[in-house]
Amino acid sequence: MTSWSLPPLNYLTGNRFIRYVFVGGTTFGMDIILLYLLHGKLDISLGIATSIAYWAAIIYNFFLNRSWTFSLRDKRNLHKHIGSYLTLLTFNYIFTVLFVSLASHSINYLLAKAIAVLIQMSWTYYIYKRFIFIKLDTLTDI
Repeated sequence: MTSWSLPPLNYLTGNRFIRYVFVGGTTFGMDIILLYLLHGKLDISLGIATSIAYWAAIIYNFFLNRSWTFSLRDKRNLHKHIGSYLTLLTFNYIFTVLFVSLASHSINYLLAKAIAVLIQMSWTYYIYKRFIFIKLDTLTDI
């Protein structure tokens, strides 16, 4: 009889994309739960609830992606990462609030949020890997 076992933990934690998916999944969970609690239970307006949930989850996401997913613990370059990260976040934030606000007229706001996140995933990993969470001291001046 063959026993089934999970892949070695070091493979899962050693793979950058797997770490990204884990961080993204837990970020999404935090975001959607906060949105549900704020709007669904506390009756805070959808735009404000979406904003609060988004920014709370993003703070978690930035620090975990920076330190664990992309292994950039060097505090000297933190300010350089934050600038490009905030540019991406501003775009994603505006997209999220607009998409959820508009789509929630036709579908449930939580489903609208999930769709917004899926759409953003199509560009976010690439931008993180190529432009934001890079080791800046290995680049030459252009």
